Amino acid sequence: MSEYFVGIDGGGTKTLARIGRGRETLLELRAEGSSLTQNPDEAGSTVIGLCRQLLARQRIKPQQVSVACGLAGAGNTVAANQLTTRLKEVGFSDVVVTSDAQTSLLGAGAGLPIVVVAVGTGSVAMRLSRSGNVRQFGGWGLAIGDEGSGAAIGKSAVRTLLWELDIHGRAVSELCQHVMAEVGMQRPTILGWLREAGPREYAALAPTVFEHLPNCQQAKDIITKTAGEIDRLIAAANEEEDLPLALLGGLADKLSPFLSEAHQQKLIAPFGTALDGACMLARKDARLEKAPAQPA
Repeated sequence: MSEYFVGIDGGGTKTLARIGRGRETLLELRAEGSSLTQNPDEAGSTVIGLCRQLLARQRIKPQQVSVACGLAGAGNTVAANQLTTRLKEVGFSDVVVTSDAQTSLLGAGAGLPIVVVAVGTGSVAMRLSRSGNVRQFGGWGLAIGDEGSGAAIGKSAVRTLLWELDIHGRAVSELCQHVMAEVGMQRPTILGWLREAGPREYAALAPTVFEHLPNCQQAKDIITKTAGEIDRLIAAANEEEDLPLALLGGLADKLSPFLSEAHQQKLIAPFGTALDGACMLARKDARLEKAPAQPA
């Protein structure tokens, strides 16, 4: 068993890294996003860069360290395997690359049966059933899925703006005026923004929508729709097991009050974070059965 561990939690907008020994945390660092969905090579470089920083600051050799990464988009097995190879080339004694949904499930439930829904830049639900099986729901990416996510909220806000421009020739609502200030004031500029925008850019608009609650009807409609999408995801993941529910991610606290009453009653405070789950895997405190691979 390695003397030290490194846990990595990588999403669309940020990456958290922790190095420790036994139960002790030695250092934590933060960097930009490392989603394997968006740019696998760049994401891998971010993860490896963080690992090198942790080791350099603690004066630890990679051969002394086991590393576990929970990354958005790790359902793309090609990208996950490529990163695994790159990390092994650094010299780590043991490497695990899995999805951030898996590490969230482990961290939030501490190994107990639970449904975990992560809502940040993207969205995904995971269930650890009473029989010990792990299953993933959602997490298909913004182009076709990620319902209930920050990126989906931003996309709805932009879509609302475009409808106002089509109908009125201008941004009428205060929300759309603020969105327009971000994406462009003229049609050619907006079209350019739309060509380049990805999950991060759309998710960056989500705070603007929340800022206009509760007085803006457009913002209320978007958040109500978003919460309904999360309710649907929870219902699919829970099936008939009636499991406790944990909501994780940057939008968890903002969206939980808008969930159905039945789902709010199931909510429990998570025992830990996705980073905690990654560290558990690195320390070999727990192992997760792999969920069926899904395209990133």
